Amino acid sequence: MYLLCCEVFRPELEWLAPEFPDAPDIRYLEQGLHDHPDELRRQARAAIRELETQGAARIILGYGLCGRSLTGVTSRRATLVMPRVHDCIPVLLGCAQNELNGVSRDGSTYWMSPGWLRYSQLEFIRTRRERYNDYLQRFGSENADFLMAQERQWLASYTNACLIRQEGFPRQAEVERDARLVAEDSGLPYRSTAGRTDFLRALLAGGRDERFLTLLPGQTPDVDADGGLVAVAAE
Repeated sequence: MYLLCCEVFRPELEWLAPEFPDAPDIRYLEQGLHDHPDELRRQARAAIRELETQGAARIILGYGLCGRSLTGVTSRRATLVMPRVHDCIPVLLGCAQNELNGVSRDGSTYWMSPGWLRYSQLEFIRTRRERYNDYLQRFGSENADFLMAQERQWLASYTNACLIRQEGFPRQAEVERDARLVAEDSGLPYRSTAGRTDFLRALLAGGRDERFLTLLPGQTPDVDADGGLVAVAAE
């Protein structure tokens, strides 16, 4: 059994995996591929093909639908299993997709977790000077200032930055320090909320309950009229 997973879950899964003597073999894909749906789809397909050549009969996908980036991903022989969620946040919170809006304040929350901090948010801050210098050399100072200002516009729809805390997670004080730094840098009020690890543990246990969608060979995930994840025939 294999778990093909976004790197955003890596800190929590590395912490929890020792509890599972029969944990799947975990393969990670780079965090941030959801920003490039065609590339995420391509890499997920390639990884599934590789695992199938190694004899994988069951592959758990540590992904939500990710803006439909996973639509079109299918297998030839293996059974695929994935959470019935649109993105990683319900898995980190340990809630169902339909519970998310209340926790996220109707979509206005900029979420943080150990994986988001490690692979995305802190790196974005650290490389800001490098990006500015690159813009400066290529486009001049006025355009460089404009482009840096535009980087911050995507935060305009958020009203708060929230860290998802997992009880017992190692280095929690360090994580909270980094989260406060990101919130301050983003100009957003900081808060935190307790996540639950049961969804993450269910990934490691093989995705065998009602929170997961099963995809038979030739099927791919999509959404129905109510926004729920369903299995459909791949084109």
